Amino acid sequence: MPATVSTSANITLVQLSGEFDFSSQEELKQVFDEALGATAPKIQIDMQKTIFIDSSVIRFLLKLHDTARKNKKSLSIINCNERIYEIFTIGGFDQVFDIQ
Repeated sequence: MPATVSTSANITLVQLSGEFDFSSQEELKQVFDEALGATAPKIQIDMQKTIFIDSSVIRFLLKLHDTARKNKKSLSIINCNERIYEIFTIGGFDQVFDIQ
């Protein structure tokens, strides 16, 4: 499965593997809803195995970020490869997200 969720006491980890674009919206919605519903105070989006994201995925991440903050949860994006990190920086989203 290209998107999985696992939760420990402190962190809900969302792992994205492969390519994500407009056609991935339903899967991302389900995964992000699951992450928001977990009791852990931190959500991490692991993009180590992510090959491509488009603007629709960034839009989903922005919504997730807002909803997480409203629910008093932190959100960070971890393990971006150079290509994914460049997508975030070109759009200035590295100023919005905590990218580690």
